Amino acid sequence: MAGFFDRFRQPPTPPGPLDQDTVDNALGLVRAGRKIVAIKLVRERTGLGLAEAKGVVDAIEEGRRVPVEPGPGSLADRVRELLGRDRVADAIVLVAGETGMTEAEAARFIDALDR
Repeated sequence: MAGFFDRFRQPPTPPGPLDQDTVDNALGLVRAGRKIVAIKLVRERTGLGLAEAKGVVDAIEEGRRVPVEPGPGSLADRVRELLGRDRVADAIVLVAGETGMTEAEAARFIDALDR
């Protein structure tokens, strides 16, 4: 029985960051009617508990902003990459989510970028 209780003696692992890839994959799963799988994905990738992961997936499903860890590269570089793939709406959401800008302000930011 000692092995069973050892896991309770160790400090819990802090949750990892929620990255944009996880949010995108969870959104795709929710849209496909696989919400439980989306919650499991968020739990596996972040270490969040069941209630917290469900809250994140609920927020994603409802279109609310969730805090996302910035990805590699500058915001402008990531926006340019999205624009290169003709994903303007995703670029606006990215800028608004990471900066707190409104969608109109994010669109103006994107228009001002050198391409």
